[in-house]
Amino acid sequence: MSHILLIEDNQANADMIVHILQSAGFEVKHFLKGLDGAKSAREEQPSLILMDFTLPDIDGRTLSLLLKQQLPDISIVACTARTGDEELRMAAKFGCSAVLNKPFMPNELISVVEEVLQNKQVTNPN
Repeated sequence: MSHILLIEDNQANADMIVHILQSAGFEVKHFLKGLDGAKSAREEQPSLILMDFTLPDIDGRTLSLLLKQQLPDISIVACTARTGDEELRMAAKFGCSAVLNKPFMPNELISVVEEVLQNKQVTNPN
């Protein structure tokens, strides 16, 4: 079972994401603050991080970059309401494997998570 770390400051969004992912068979751990989530990521090294870019304590893009520097094999999916080509470029620049634009449908979430996890297994068989 894949362990997913969700860093999302909106509790209603987090509850929905956790429910969708758990219903699909994933283990999910949620943090409202980026720095708490980062500490957990370093300690537990999850299969995937879902990262909100707008957090109360640290910019999610900056946190993504820091985590990629500290844990180069970690996959991060940006979950953001910010849309457009510039945001996609920024997400890639800061180390994100994919971007999931809010609002999204449950099947979109599952599809992106499965695709990123599958690509990780292909490129990193550990």
